[in-house]
Amino acid sequence: MRLTRPLRFPESRYYFNAHRMHPHHLSLRTASFALAFTGSLFAEEASQLAPTIVEAERIEDEPSAVSVISKESLDLFQTSTFSGLSGIVPGFNIVSADSRGYGQVVNMRGSTNTLFFGPPALGLTIDDVPLGDAYSYPSELLELSEIRVYRGPQGPYFGRNGAAGMVEMFTPRPGDEIKTSLTAEYGSYNHIGLGLNTSGPLGGDFSYSLQLFHDQRDGYIRNAFLGTETDDRESNGGLLNLFWNPSDDFELRLRFYAENVDDGSQRLSSLFTPDSFTDASDFRGATDLERYQTSLHSRKNLSWGKIETITSYQTWNLDPSTVDLDLNFAQPANGFADSRSTITQQQDLISNELRFSSNDDASPFTWRAGLFQMWTENEGLASRQFPVFVPVFANFVQDTRFSIDQLNLAAYGNLTWHATDRLAVDGGLRVDYHESEIDRTMRTTSVPNFGIPDTTVRGDRDEWFVSPSLGLTYEVTDSVDAFVRSSIGNKPAGFSAYGDTLALAQFDSEQNWSNEIGVQYDCPAYDLRVGLRAFWDQIDDYQFDQSVPASTNFVVVNADEVTSRGVELDVAWAPVEPVTVRASFGYVNAEFDDYADPFTPGVFYNGNEVPFVPEYTGSTGIRYDFESGFYAQTSVRVAGPTEFDAANTTTFTQDAYVLWDAEIGYATERFSVALYGRNLLDEEYYTFINPQIFAGSPGGPQVFGVRVRTTF
Repeated sequence: MRLTRPLRFPESRYYFNAHRMHPHHLSLRTASFALAFTGSLFAEEASQLAPTIVEAERIEDEPSAVSVISKESLDLFQTSTFSGLSGIVPGFNIVSADSRGYGQVVNMRGSTNTLFFGPPALGLTIDDVPLGDAYSYPSELLELSEIRVYRGPQGPYFGRNGAAGMVEMFTPRPGDEIKTSLTAEYGSYNHIGLGLNTSGPLGGDFSYSLQLFHDQRDGYIRNAFLGTETDDRESNGGLLNLFWNPSDDFELRLRFYAENVDDGSQRLSSLFTPDSFTDASDFRGATDLERYQTSLHSRKNLSWGKIETITSYQTWNLDPSTVDLDLNFAQPANGFADSRSTITQQQDLISNELRFSSNDDASPFTWRAGLFQMWTENEGLASRQFPVFVPVFANFVQDTRFSIDQLNLAAYGNLTWHATDRLAVDGGLRVDYHESEIDRTMRTTSVPNFGIPDTTVRGDRDEWFVSPSLGLTYEVTDSVDAFVRSSIGNKPAGFSAYGDTLALAQFDSEQNWSNEIGVQYDCPAYDLRVGLRAFWDQIDDYQFDQSVPASTNFVVVNADEVTSRGVELDVAWAPVEPVTVRASFGYVNAEFDDYADPFTPGVFYNGNEVPFVPEYTGSTGIRYDFESGFYAQTSVRVAGPTEFDAANTTTFTQDAYVLWDAEIGYATERFSVALYGRNLLDEEYYTFINPQIFAGSPGGPQVFGVRVRTTF
């Protein structure tokens, strides 16, 4: 069994996986590089923090407040995308707008990010490299060794902050011998997937790992006007790691990642069309995106513990994203309407972390502390076109050019005291400083411009946060652990680029007071592990998006108070040698307690469900391995009703749905072949609904495919 940062007691096993907090801080560019490189000779990468493995146990996932998702479970649920993690982890869900992450909403226990400009509620690191805003999170997953999802505020434990939780992803490290695998996949809609994964020693004290991938398919949406599918998809990329280990107690790692996306139209269709996979747009949209990351990691083991540093530079470039907002062609019947949006946007990010941690020994105290800084710059140009008929017919065009800079500096620390053989006390504290600044202009560029003046928004703000946490873990019996935890998480204030005044553009900080209680039952004799948790989060000044009536403004606002309650269940079971079972279920009740519409006097949303949060999510996966090498597996995922506006309008509500996948195959140590099917029930549902244009992104249709892999 794997223990994630276990609390160690004489002759007992303890898990304080209930929650860990993680800081999120930025310094000035010069300061950031100074911090990074002065510490880089002593940093250790996150994937070195390998979990303890107890022999003779086949269950590798850990259903506690920290969900550890193994590669085997990713394969069981056929998960190859970030949004595909929905349903596998209780309380976690991703609302995907089918635009490679741009405009996606990542939800943890009712806390979410806003679509474009608000800070993420759930932080993400890949190989210890922190990512920026949620729209820059990857859509496709690399070959991963495991994923760890932490629920609740994690500020005192991580450099990257998340007011509702944290996700860590790890790619495989090289072994003692060169190992190479090739993967080829072909399926419905002419889907072609190719992958190369190779790693091993380079000689001397050097080693490497390399991943390359190519993925493409034809579109799902049939454009009746153009007579073709317009939402084709294609992505290419790779990850290279170079390691230098001159001694057992020292390591340097240089990491490069690149991805190029060349997609067609965003998958959108009218909510009123009889076929959600048909539209009549009069132009072919596009989503072209590039992503690059470079990072330097170092680790130094000392007699008292470890020193680690991680320095990264990242750039995310969307150029362009074009969408037909009326999803139809211009004709007399619709007044020759031609509404469209063209967006180019870039985010540059520099981050540095200096981390200290104690040795994993018999001491009654274990600790972790660090300094973190992150600087981000968002620049973009959004052009919106729509028809007007008074006093003359014309296509009205507005261009919004913006630059939003953010700086985060943080200090964090976490201490665990093993008070007795059965009791552990865990406490932490994080101190954050945030700065944000906006420079935005909006100009009407159409002729005529109807006398509309240019508008300029400039402003800045700064603030301090203190985020504490306190928890207790008690070993009730050798098989049952109980825990309770309370913590504070903070999301900083900021600016939205789509507000014409400073008052509209700025939004306030959000604070989440999170509380949970849970138990974990662990029975190695029966290869069974069960985790059950209940949580209650009180969120003040909840951040979410709202359009401004009678305008093109779309801004982040604050609801005074939101309460989110729920329960979460995980089960990992291997009842007999050939059978593996994974199951999870999460119920979330996130409601507005106090929210008055800021633009419509007398309208209140008290008691309404918070948008983008499914009422429940769940999954069950079963696999049977035959002695001959053949295997069969199947999985089911469910998602409950989801609202997409604060008014909980029926038109903008996605009902509950079920997805069923299955796979059969043959696998040896060096070769495997598999036949798979996804969405076998051909369920029709929306992964995202846009109330402003009465359109939605239909979920993927029924598909089949074959995958072959060879390893040498």
